[in-house]
Amino acid sequence: MSDQNSTTPDPSDAVPGYQPPSASEPAAPATPPAYTPPPAFTPPPAAEPPAYTPPPAPTGGYEPPAAGGYAPPPTPGYPEPPAAFPPPPPGQFGAPQPPYPVAPAAATSVTGAPLADWPKRALGGLIDYVAAGVVIGIVTGILTNISYWLGTTVQWVLILGWYAYLGYKSGTTGVTFGRSLAKTKLISAETGQPIGVTNGIVRQLAHIVDTIICYIGWLFPLWDAQKQTLADKIMKTVVIDNSADPNASTYNWG
Repeated sequence: MSDQNSTTPDPSDAVPGYQPPSASEPAAPATPPAYTPPPAFTPPPAAEPPAYTPPPAPTGGYEPPAAGGYAPPPTPGYPEPPAAFPPPPPGQFGAPQPPYPVAPAAATSVTGAPLADWPKRALGGLIDYVAAGVVIGIVTGILTNISYWLGTTVQWVLILGWYAYLGYKSGTTGVTFGRSLAKTKLISAETGQPIGVTNGIVRQLAHIVDTIICYIGWLFPLWDAQKQTLADKIMKTVVIDNSADPNASTYNWG
């Protein structure tokens, strides 16, 4: 019996009939079975479409319907329209309106003559006041070179005399030299007649109101309904268009 501390196996301890493998001959590995590929894929045969069979030709020719055999449908009758209603009176709802606003009639005086436009009045004023002022300025300028007192005195005499003359002509005939060239005439807004010498001179003084407010009073005829200056409103006068008078441009200085 071998020593229990020995690490070398004792042949006597082997199992009966056991033969240990030989150390010099290694075990042969198992051989795998040979690979057999699957059979090749064979697609199924394609189905052929059925052959086209044209439809049978129609028997017999086309026969159009006989002319005049078609009866038109009856025309439906329409009821008579109701009687027209009378138009509503003017100013009521639904009253017909003009397609565009009607222009107001031109302003006229009591005599029926149209009122003078501002350009015509401006033309007469330029002649009566501006042109006359230039002439007076030239005369007084010459006299002032001789004597200042003489020039100043003559200047005021000419200015006051000319304004008095304009008032006189405006009151008696309504036509001054400037108005005769512009073909206009001054008349009373109430009677249609000349306003008289006294009122004519007072009207000339009333033009001071037109002047002291930066001459705005002279522009009032541009927007005033009666085309009046402030002096006209004070004296109740209007200036009319006198073009219809064949003697409108004829002026009498007396």
